[in-house]
Amino acid sequence: MILVLAFTLTGCGVVDVVAPASVTTLAVMHELDPGQDLLVLGDWGAGTPEQQQVASAMAEVAATREPAAIVTTGDNFYSDDATSLMEPFAWTRDDDIPFVIAWGNHDVESRQRVELLGDTFDDPPRWASHRWGEVDLVILDSTQVDSPEQAEFLTQTLAEDDDPTIVVLHHSPYSCGYHGDTGSVIDRWVEGFDDDVLLVLSGHEHTYQRFEDGGTTFVVTGGGGAGLTDLKDCPPDHPKRSAGQTSHHFVTLHQDDGLLKVGAIGVDGEVFDEIALRLP
Repeated sequence: MILVLAFTLTGCGVVDVVAPASVTTLAVMHELDPGQDLLVLGDWGAGTPEQQQVASAMAEVAATREPAAIVTTGDNFYSDDATSLMEPFAWTRDDDIPFVIAWGNHDVESRQRVELLGDTFDDPPRWASHRWGEVDLVILDSTQVDSPEQAEFLTQTLAEDDDPTIVVLHHSPYSCGYHGDTGSVIDRWVEGFDDDVLLVLSGHEHTYQRFEDGGTTFVVTGGGGAGLTDLKDCPPDHPKRSAGQTSHHFVTLHQDDGLLKVGAIGVDGEVFDEIALRLP
């Protein structure tokens, strides 16, 4: 089965972040250590005090859990000042923790922003797949949801094996919030997911939300530092929202004894939502 996360993995390289600082990024088809966690955040590069708080809380977790990578669900940069936006994550350089990047709409709102993200993260691919133990990690670019090449990549990737899969992208398929559902993502991708897709991670909404639909768990994690947005009531015919919170946060993924454990952690370091998904 494949878990789908809302992010994009970057190519290997070193980038200056203090002027700007050095950031390690991952190559396509990278093998991630299943004994190490993944840390996930989205909508984060805003240069706010809240971004610093999230980064500090993540550093506390990283000090004890030895993460294999930091996965993003997009909107990595809201401005063109890469030095200040990356400064709260200087600890990732010291601990040699790589980034896995998904592209968001703010990352592509200008040619300069695209070039800046490419320079900082060594030209991360728009879509890619990686291995994390028994799990396939698939990164998609929802700013190019109509791309035939990306559609072919997704179809072939899901058909290759029966491993559990995590899919990562920016625009939330399901959301009861400011933006609401992303119909194009549902129509072109979600409706084609097979039973291997265990988890879908996304951002775009600056909240935390968790939905269950057709055996797949959908987690919205867009509280990485940008201004928060409000939750709304879900329509009666909408997939059930099992959890929702308006707060700055990040998510941890942990494999243990046939389980994928998903936890949402606030800037106070407290877990406010957690589930365990059985790995087939």
